[in-house]
Amino acid sequence: MLKLNKLWWEHLAPKPLISRLREVEALLKHFIQSQPYGKEWFKVARNPEGIFRLKPGQVIPVIHMTFMKNIPGFIAPLKMLKPDHRTVVRETKYLSGKELESDEKTIPPIIQVELVTDPLFLEAARRGLITIDEALIKQPSLVFSIPAHFLLTPKYFPKKSYVLYQHIFGNGGSYPNDGYFYVGVTTRSWQKRWAEHKRAIKSGSHLLFHRKFREETKSGKVTYLHHKVMGITDNLEELYEAEEFLIEGHWDDERRLNMIPGGKSGLLYLRENGLLQNSAIPMPDDRSVILSGWLKHHPRKGLPAPWVAEKWRDNEWAVAQICGRDGRLFAEQVQAIRKLGKEYPAEEICDRIGAKNVVQVKRVLKDKTYTRVE
Repeated sequence: MLKLNKLWWEHLAPKPLISRLREVEALLKHFIQSQPYGKEWFKVARNPEGIFRLKPGQVIPVIHMTFMKNIPGFIAPLKMLKPDHRTVVRETKYLSGKELESDEKTIPPIIQVELVTDPLFLEAARRGLITIDEALIKQPSLVFSIPAHFLLTPKYFPKKSYVLYQHIFGNGGSYPNDGYFYVGVTTRSWQKRWAEHKRAIKSGSHLLFHRKFREETKSGKVTYLHHKVMGITDNLEELYEAEEFLIEGHWDDERRLNMIPGGKSGLLYLRENGLLQNSAIPMPDDRSVILSGWLKHHPRKGLPAPWVAEKWRDNEWAVAQICGRDGRLFAEQVQAIRKLGKEYPAEEICDRIGAKNVVQVKRVLKDKTYTRVE
């Protein structure tokens, strides 16, 4: 039976979409029941580890639902994977034992919902127009997407979890995934976090994300705003590792609006450049406030060059940072865990190598942490 988690929906979805929950469920049920692919999609979507391995020309497992004012929603035609599909995928082991081919991508089943409110868009849809002057759009369409299992089989609670997300915006051919993007983390609801961003944008914040959003909006180049959930966890260590991986993977992308590296390398950047005291441990949400405050008080100086990102590409330096903190495993311990994991259970390995706890060992064995340590 398909039922989306109401608590998570209300925590993550943009406010105008919250009341559409039952309509979204109804559309998904019809999709699943009406075609063979729908049944396969649902089967994979319920599995937290479920993914589709795709090559160009195959169906992307994104179920995109569109709502226009009070008109009943509809599911858009499924799209096919293009060779230039933007994604950052870490190396992992698959159940089949078969490694990814050079042109192959892995994508989890995704629920994507769009709300169209601008009168120009609505009139164009009513008249069946294919092209419009996008510069006249005043109300960007809201797009919300999330890996389906976070709503179908959630294992975390909203108030005790961290969310890794992207804000993507743009117009024309960049819709809905290829515009400018900002990677962030938060414990707050989407409504509260985006309200904070909006206030900063309007108040003249110098953060690149806020500045670019102002500029593009003024130029009539923001016709959609996509809130894309990338991950959910109650483990701060796991959150930082995922954020770091995602930003590092997009570091050379000119559309990236993050000004410093992610995760713990970002915290190191703040400390090394005097933006954060060594003893201070800010919450993930607070880092943008720190950067914004620095830029406000040093408008001409700007941010120091993000040299950490350059060093992070040096594997020896990266390993030293990963393994050089209190409570962290040494490189030799990580290597021993991988070797012992072929013969012994995690509990015994934990005792043998002196790990902090069994969970620490299990995460290494599952390739969820210390992936840079060879």
